[in-house]
Amino acid sequence: MSAPLVSIISAVFNKAGVLAETLRLAREQRGLKDSEIEFVFVDDCSTDGSLALLEAEAVSDPRVRVFASSQNAGPSVAFNRAAKEARGQYLLAIDADDMLPANAVRFLLDCALRLDAGLVLGRSRRGEGCPDIPENADVSLIEDALAFVAERKIVRMGFLCKRDIWLRAGGADESVFIQDQSLPLRLGAAVGRLAWVDAFVYHLRPSGEENLSRNVLQQHHDRFFALRPFLSRADVSPAARKAIMRQVVSSLWKLDRDRGVVFPVLSSAGRVYLLNRLLGVEPSSVVLDRFGRLLASLNGIRRPEIS
Repeated sequence: MSAPLVSIISAVFNKAGVLAETLRLAREQRGLKDSEIEFVFVDDCSTDGSLALLEAEAVSDPRVRVFASSQNAGPSVAFNRAAKEARGQYLLAIDADDMLPANAVRFLLDCALRLDAGLVLGRSRRGEGCPDIPENADVSLIEDALAFVAERKIVRMGFLCKRDIWLRAGGADESVFIQDQSLPLRLGAAVGRLAWVDAFVYHLRPSGEENLSRNVLQQHHDRFFALRPFLSRADVSPAARKAIMRQVVSSLWKLDRDRGVVFPVLSSAGRVYLLNRLLGVEPSSVVLDRFGRLLASLNGIRRPEIS
């Protein structure tokens, strides 16, 4: 069998209730031959029948390829495995409970080819429904992809990327449990420039109690540790560094706010935040190390090395 052009990849953990619809929407992509697309799922030790559902689908559709993790290591690790197992020239990463418009793959692929862009992003929204991407949607080429991703605070899937760029970037940061923050940043740094679609290209289902995003302390932890490595990189532009630092200090005062610190804006994290916002002062590496130790000591935080 010849290699497909596009691989839709996903990490799965306990999504049996919506997984069939997610796969249906992926299969209904228009403008591609069956041989040009495959669907790669890595199940991260689901306990709700997700793996059995996917394996049954794979029996009737050889384009569905399913891999089972030996332990629950988290979506960063699972997405990276999916990318390595994929055979397509391009990867379209989706969360297992989100939705793709029927023309999404063809539209994003055409943008990538027309603009010679290794990464294509667009807007997303949460809610019901999944209408087509407007064919006349405005598409622009962004030269500093990392700065754009950081400034826009892209923390989701639903983008098209060349597989070789993903592999060169190292994929998601596997020292961070959730992939949402690190993956777009690392891909942006590796690709240089990206194409931006000024329309909704990806639709997130309403949040449920099982969503990892409900754990706000996990979000602050993962944001800090996903962002901080870029502050020591020599290839980061001033614009990207500024946007990354703003997110770093924002995660710190929000951490105080969400763990119940009284008057968080007046705490040490709050002062770091205000100095950065009002005067552009960057906290020293010593200060960031101290906050890093605090974040690493939080209870209830998932980290791959202790999962």
